[in-house]
Amino acid sequence: MVTVLVTDPEQRAALAAARSLARAGYRVVTIGVQPGLAAASRAVAVHVTLPAPSQNAPERLREAVREAVAAHKAQVVLPVTDRASRALLGAHLHGALVAGPTPEAYEVASDKALLMQRAPELGIRVPGQVVLEHPSDLQEAEPRAGAWVIKPARSVVEHNGKSLSLSVRFAADWAEVVQAVAAYPPAAYPLMIQERVFGQGLGVFLLRREGHTLLSFGHRRLREKPPAGGVSTYREALAPSVDLVQRCEALLDSLGYEGPAMIEFKEDAATGQPVLMEINARLWGSVQLAIDAGVDFPAALVAATLGQPIPESPVVRHGTRTYWELGELDHALAIWRKSAEQLAAPPDLRLGARAALRALADRRWADRPEVFRWSDPMPFVVELLRWIRRQ
Repeated sequence: MVTVLVTDPEQRAALAAARSLARAGYRVVTIGVQPGLAAASRAVAVHVTLPAPSQNAPERLREAVREAVAAHKAQVVLPVTDRASRALLGAHLHGALVAGPTPEAYEVASDKALLMQRAPELGIRVPGQVVLEHPSDLQEAEPRAGAWVIKPARSVVEHNGKSLSLSVRFAADWAEVVQAVAAYPPAAYPLMIQERVFGQGLGVFLLRREGHTLLSFGHRRLREKPPAGGVSTYREALAPSVDLVQRCEALLDSLGYEGPAMIEFKEDAATGQPVLMEINARLWGSVQLAIDAGVDFPAALVAATLGQPIPESPVVRHGTRTYWELGELDHALAIWRKSAEQLAAPPDLRLGARAALRALADRRWADRPEVFRWSDPMPFVVELLRWIRRQ
C-alpha cells in the first residue's frame, strides 16, 4: 500500500485530501503541530506531531518531513499550504515524491505582480493597479478615486529564515490606502494597489501534466468569509466557459506550470466579465466540492505524481453545492454584528440580524456539509470545539 504524507492537518483541504486518498486505497499519514481536522478523521492511519518552531522555519520543516518519510516509508508528500509548498517542493525527502508543481513554476504562479503582466497578453482581464516596489514609491503615486485592494505580490515570504504570511487589505479611498500600506513590513514588497472589483467569485480548477489537462472543474462562490472577499463558505459547481478554460490553460503553459491550480476570478458586476485575481498553486480550501461533484483532484494528483493513469473525463455533477458549516456561521455573525465600514462590505451585501438569519436558512435539501460526514464525524467535533474556544 502506498503511503502519502499530508501536511497541515488543521486545514479543510487536508481533511478532504485525506478522505479522498483513503477511499482511493492509499495509507494516509498527517504531519503538523496540532492533529487538527484531518488527523481526527478515520481516513488517517497515523499523525506525526511537528515541533511548533518548525512550522515557520522552512529548513526545520524539511528535516521533520524527512524524518517522517523515513519512519513511515512514505512514497508521496502532499503539501497543503503555501508555507509547506515553499519549503517542500523540490526538496530531497529520502526518495519521496512531492505532489505539486516544480518549485520554479510554483514561485512564478504565486507571483501576483507577474500574473497581472502576463494575463492580458493572453486575453485575460485584470484589475487596474499601481505597483509599489518600495515603501517610498507611494509618495510618487498620484491619488486616485475609488475603492481599492492592497495585495502583497506573494502570500508567503521568507524573512530572516522564517516564513511570513501576508494578508490582503481593503481601502474605501486613497487615504485608507496610505494607512494600509504603512502597516506592511518591508518584506511584503512589491505591493499591488488594485482597483476593487465587485461581483461573485469564480474559480477555474485544473490539473495539468505535460501540457495536457487531466482534470478541469469550476465553481461559483455564493458566500465568503470575510464577506468582503476571502475563502468561500457556500459554493456551487458549474461548467466554466470553454474559452475561459483555454485561456487559463494558455496562462499556465506560459508559466511552465504542471500540477493542481486554482485560477481565481471575480465576475465584474458592472460588465459581467471575469477578472483575474490570483492563482493558488496547490490544493484549495473548497476542494471537497470538486470531489463531491465527481472530480477527485487529490487522488488524481497523487496518481499523476506516481506516474499512474487516471480517468481523464469524469462525469461532473454541475449544480452540486457544499457549505462550510462553521464558516457559514462566522459569515452570519459578521453581517449581524458589524457595520459596512468594519466589513469593507460590497454595496449589495445586506447586513443585520434578518440578513444573518436569511443566510443561515439559505440551503437546498441536497446541499452537502463540507466537514461533517455521518461516516466520519470526529473532524467536525474537533473543529466545533476549536471554534467554541475562540469565541
